[in-house]
Amino acid sequence: MSTYVVTAAASGHGKTLIALALCGALRRAGLRVQPYKCGPDYIDARFYGEVAGRIAYNVDLWLDGAEGIRAHVAATRRDADVLLFEGMMGLFDGDAEGAGSTAAIARVLDAALIVVLDCWASSQTAAAVAHGLRAYDPRLRIAGVVLNRVAGDEHERAIRAACRRIGLPVLFAVRNDVRYEAADRRLGLDPQAVERRRAAVDALADEIAAQLDVRTFCAQPAAQAEVAEVAAQPRGAGVPIAYAHDEAFWFTYPETLEALRSAGAEMIPFSPLHDAALPPGVRGLWIGGGYPEEHAAQLEANAALRAEIADAVAGGLPTYAECGGMMYLAQTLRTEHGCFAMVGALRGETSMLQPRLQLGYRKAVTLADTPLDRAGTTIRGYEFHYASASLQEAAAYAHEGGRDGAGRPNLLAAFLHRHFLPGSPSIARYVAACSA
Repeated sequence: MSTYVVTAAASGHGKTLIALALCGALRRAGLRVQPYKCGPDYIDARFYGEVAGRIAYNVDLWLDGAEGIRAHVAATRRDADVLLFEGMMGLFDGDAEGAGSTAAIARVLDAALIVVLDCWASSQTAAAVAHGLRAYDPRLRIAGVVLNRVAGDEHERAIRAACRRIGLPVLFAVRNDVRYEAADRRLGLDPQAVERRRAAVDALADEIAAQLDVRTFCAQPAAQAEVAEVAAQPRGAGVPIAYAHDEAFWFTYPETLEALRSAGAEMIPFSPLHDAALPPGVRGLWIGGGYPEEHAAQLEANAALRAEIADAVAGGLPTYAECGGMMYLAQTLRTEHGCFAMVGALRGETSMLQPRLQLGYRKAVTLADTPLDRAGTTIRGYEFHYASASLQEAAAYAHEGGRDGAGRPNLLAAFLHRHFLPGSPSIARYVAACSA
């Protein structure tokens, strides 16, 4: 099994689109590709699932630890011929100490690097950047580099010659061409620009296949990684838990759903946008993040479901709501288009007015007993949101960014995102609360 990590010197150098296209080229060649996204990004992982034809997962060293990553990869690689990881940010970027970087993940998995070089504003210096990345940590193995946004033949020849001088193979080169452009949004590709993204990925996969024999490349012994298989977790009794899944709420990791199922839950999807009622007989409620602000009017219009959820939470239904899910449970959501009524299970409102990005890893302490944790538990999570909240509730967490969310015996709602893996004690506690 071959294991590669696609990385770059910085964000914005094109690694997502190139890794997606490489995934597509590998699949076209008849190879089974299992994709992963390094770091907590939900959106890129969804793109890889579309291209690979199988569920893509996230790995995060800061959130899960080295042993957690190894176990997660061993449990999800299944019958894959190639494990393809997309790194986050620059190769050595991550938490403040750099301990959770893409480079650190590559070392944990003994994976070979594919380094994307953005060549648009440089020539031979691009090779110097790759040389610097290699020299910064000689323990890393670079399988080759990709020349991105090359201007023309002469430009490409100059960079290839510089790479030869330092002994780095060029795998393929990508011209600066509108065919390979996909729309951007915030810190990555725009999930709404589906057709544009697919066209760019398909065109670039054709170009990769024309330049690189992917089957021969993936057979190189230097790219092999040993990850021990683990036994599948037994299924439990099937406690029915409803989880939100539609255009407004889809930021629930597939590994979180697998963790819930392995702890004994039967996960039943429902749509806050389209369903008039919760699935019958559910014993718990799980609402992940998403873009409720983009669907606020339609969420408000589904008054029957909002009322049912409010009654269920007030009646003690064990509930977890994360970021966009918490925004949905509040009384109102303010956007540039107006103020919209939400569920009202939480006292107060959230707002997208005057957006300010809250981004970063957080080590948090729980402030109340909830269905997932006892008060005083230290957990790891991350923030990624532009919204603000004004809640009249006892907070769920305290961390370096302040206090966050709402915590009650039957409810945990907060902006903080968490990455749950099978075997999580928080998930076991939640499913037990639902069962009780």
